[in-house]
Amino acid sequence: MPTNPYTPGAGKRPRALVGRGRQLVLIDHLIDQFEGGYSSEAMAWSGLRGMGKTVLLREGLRRLQDRGWLVGYYEIRQGVDIGVTVAEVLNRGQQLLPPGKPMSRAMSWLRSAAAMPKVTASHGDLAVELGIRPRDGAGRIPVDALDNLFLRLGAAAASAGVGAVFLLDELQLLRRADLSALLHASEAAQDLPVTFIGAGLPNLPFLLAEAGSYSERLAFDRVDRLSNRDAKDALELPAAEHGVMFAPEVLKAILGRADGYPYFLQLYGQECWRAAGSPSDRPGTVIERAHFFEATAEVQRQLDVGIYAIRVEKASPLERRYLATMASLGDSEIPSGAVARMMGRSVGALSPQRERLIEKGLVYSRAHGLLEFSVPGFSDYLRRNADLLSSLGEESPPG
Repeated sequence: MPTNPYTPGAGKRPRALVGRGRQLVLIDHLIDQFEGGYSSEAMAWSGLRGMGKTVLLREGLRRLQDRGWLVGYYEIRQGVDIGVTVAEVLNRGQQLLPPGKPMSRAMSWLRSAAAMPKVTASHGDLAVELGIRPRDGAGRIPVDALDNLFLRLGAAAASAGVGAVFLLDELQLLRRADLSALLHASEAAQDLPVTFIGAGLPNLPFLLAEAGSYSERLAFDRVDRLSNRDAKDALELPAAEHGVMFAPEVLKAILGRADGYPYFLQLYGQECWRAAGSPSDRPGTVIERAHFFEATAEVQRQLDVGIYAIRVEKASPLERRYLATMASLGDSEIPSGAVARMMGRSVGALSPQRERLIEKGLVYSRAHGLLEFSVPGFSDYLRRNADLLSSLGEESPPG
């Protein structure tokens, strides 16, 4: 049956994983360090949505799992505390361990040493036994609870000659106290083969710096737009596997519209492939200008309906007006003060709306008083739909 080699979608690995060699080298370096008996720093990857951060974490999961390490991936949710996060990673990581392997035996020792009947997140056994959950409603956790877990887990990994790694997605959603505890635990166990790799929005380095001084010892990296060469490879290599090629003018047009954004490249590739009749079984096919024009309308429809509109739906009427005002002021580094002035409000009065938009992942701030959209192209969508947004009713802000 005809197949399509392009895979737009959250966390889906592209057929040609290009332009991410630096991050993959960092993972390989981590492997070499831990298996050689040396320490290695935790990592923090930041970037806009759709840049492939989740793909990289899942690629790391595969590589580390293949080495017999204890490794688990977890996408953090708003309001979920660090105890549940850690327990879930351990639970998933243990399920991936082959029975009888050194790390599997080491985990049995760890459970015995920590007096844990099982490693699971569903009933909170791990969090309760190690005291990781908050002591009170303020979200504070015992300062040494996560430290002790990392130390014990690192000792278990060292005895097995492997490593233990927490792969944490959407790390910017952790509360500040939990981020601080995670940083402190990583520092406490710096001489042991246990660490974390976190990924989040571009404001993640700023949030980690606010959470504690130990953030300066992290290995930060930006997962950014692909270079023109890498973007071409992302389009051409999957097609070439089937003997299909893009006409030069079509390739140039897609590269211009996608602007190095991996999700856009996969979406244009998928729709151009469909417009050309899914030519996986027709070597020699050329994706022409007519295919591109047909695909462009479908790409825009999918972006508007499947990416942008659903984000607008998350926002209240006043939050939508806030977004529309931001878009009218530009695409990046938008002063919150300018937004407030245009809306005829004070910055303080609009603070709840601004914070809720950040919590919902629609915008972010990596510098005081400056806002940016978390998804490329979102500001253009808001400008194209400004009349619709301005016609919505408005709630009154508190105060």
